[in-house]
Amino acid sequence: MPASPPTIRLRPVFVVMALGCSALFLIGPLVVAVFVAIFAPLNVSMYMAPGAIGFAVIMAWAMSSSVQWVELDNGVLRARRLLTRKIVTHRVRDIVAVKPLNSNAMGPLENALADRMMGTSNRGYELRFRDGSKLGLVRGDMAGLDEFLKVLAAEIAY
Repeated sequence: MPASPPTIRLRPVFVVMALGCSALFLIGPLVVAVFVAIFAPLNVSMYMAPGAIGFAVIMAWAMSSSVQWVELDNGVLRARRLLTRKIVTHRVRDIVAVKPLNSNAMGPLENALADRMMGTSNRGYELRFRDGSKLGLVRGDMAGLDEFLKVLAAEIAY
């Protein structure tokens, strides 16, 4: 029986958090928009409803790149998007760069705390592809990342 392809998966706690954030940041603002449009005075609802819808759209865009799992099989990376459930494929040979994830938006104290919590300053990697797309592999979020990266490095070197 052939071995299954190397796969990394989003840790279950992060799947639950993603579901909660989806409800809070996507469905919540849409409910608020409908509620405000129905019950608030026009001078309030004409700003609040589009604002809530705009917030939900921005959050959907920000969350759309999250992946539930990534597998490597015969030189092809396949990833399932968490929100849309869409399968995205890339060829390993189309990887143009592998960059470490950085946290420039956080200050020194926040970075030190994150390093301490994760037990490493290496938070993961961003794979950049020839077509301009990116795939983030986050150490704290994905189970089996180190083993996966060893197999991927061997594929890239090949």
